[in-house]
This record gives sequence, C-alpha cells and structure tokens, in this order.
Amino acid sequence: LLVQVLEKVALECPRVTVKRGAGVSHVTKKDKFSLEVALEDGSVVSASHVIGADGKWSNVRESFPELSTQFTMQTCPCFGVHMNLSTVPVSFKSDGTYVINPSSPDCKFYIIASPRPETDQGLSISMVCYDQTLEKYPWLAPPADMKIGDYGKGGWEDEYSALPGTVTAEESLSDNLMKLFEDELPAFYNAIKDDDIFQTARINRRVTWLKMNAEGTSYSTQDGMVALIGDAAHAMTAAMGEGCNTAMGSAVKLADRVKAIMEQNGEEECSL
Repeated sequence: LLVQVLEKVALECPRVTVKRGAGVSHVTKKDKFSLEVALEDGSVVSASHVIGADGKWSNVRESFPELSTQFTMQTCPCFGVHMNLSTVPVSFKSDGTYVINPSSPDCKFYIIASPRPETDQGLSISMVCYDQTLEKYPWLAPPADMKIGDYGKGGWEDEYSALPGTVTAEESLSDNLMKLFEDELPAFYNAIKDDDIFQTARINRRVTWLKMNAEGTSYSTQDGMVALIGDAAHAMTAAMGEGCNTAMGSAVKLADRVKAIMEQNGEEECSL
C-alpha cells in the first residue's frame, strides 16, 4: 500500500517517470554537469543529480569513493532461523508476543513467537541464535556473510525472510530442528508438533548494519550532485523496517533545503 501511495504521488508530479523492476547497478559522473545511471536491466539514464535511496547495500554510495569510504558494513555475531506456524496454539493469545527460552543454559538461543497480521492467523516464529550456538549445533550454520557488491545477485535468498511458500526446508534441517525443539523446548514443541512449522524453516544471514567511520559524515558528494537518504546513509536496527521511514524523513529535509536555497536565490522553479 505504501509503495502504491508513493507511486501515485510521484506520477502526479511534473517530469517524473517511475521505472520498476530495475535497480541501480552503478552511477558515473559523465562531466561537470551530468551523471549516468546504469540500471541492472542494461539501460542507462542521464541525470543532473542522483539521490541514493537504495538501502544499506547502496550501489549509488559504492559508486563514489568519497561516500563509500565514510561507511563500513558491520556484521553482528548472531543470526536467525525463521519459521511460520499456521495456527495459534490453544494456550497462546492471538494478540500477544511470546519470548521462549530453552531449558538448558548451554543453548545460546531464544524464540520469539508473534502473530502474523498479514494473514490474521498463525504465528511468526523467530529463533534468535548467537554464534556460540554453532558449537553445539553446527548444522545451524547461516549462509556466508554478504559482501558489498554481491547484494541482489541471489534474488530472494539475499533477503531476511522466510522461504517462499513454494519452497520447503531441507529435510535434514527440519528434522534437526524438530529434535532440538523436542529436547530443549518440550512444552512449546508439544504445542506445535502437529503443524508443518519445521518445513518452513529458513536460516538467515548474520545481521549487518552500516557504521559511520568518523564524525562529520557527509551524505552528499562535494559537488552536490549525489546525495544519500534512508538506510543508504544511516545505521538501522535490523528488521525494524525503519529504512523507508528514514528515507521519507530525509527526503523531506532534502526538499526543505532545496526550497530554502531557491528562495535565497530568488528562483521560483526547480529544474531537478
């Protein structure tokens, strides 16, 4: 719905073209007054200015060393296993979130069970694991850490989400998880064992976040032709969905600044 609203507003603005399904591959400064934006579908767009709102793995940011060198991607020593429970156990409230700890303190993980609002039924199950978990359960090893420049090449596998509905977990993973829950979370296991929850399991990558390397970080190139907004420029708490919120807030601030400069220069129309 948010995407639809933003597109509707954009299309009502003059000189706006919305192009979907093609992310930015890289941006090149063509000359003193123009830029070339290469898209993943092979097409090229010419522009006087570029605003990078393409997430923490921003290819816009990585196209300009004066921006990319100001940030470092940090990887946290933890990861998650996501599963979907199609029904709410009888003993659970359908509007409550539960944190469930294993019976043994040697198990370095915990479970978060929360309602799935998009389907109005069932629970989203997140198993939050510290890296120490792998000492006891090496089969839980997450996919290799993502590197800048690799994001987008793996399709949905790059995302922090459960397996698509048409894909099931590897049999060994679902079997191992079932045994782990039965041994370490017996009460919870008994409440969910009749569901196909373990077949929906997906091990996600370790959490990453963008760290600013120094004070006075600049969110634009010196010539002012390229600017960053949202989580292309700001550290975000993982999985909180704040990137879009911050991008819209940054866009408002950027528009206010452009308007202020126009008023200062006595301009009535913006050519951007």
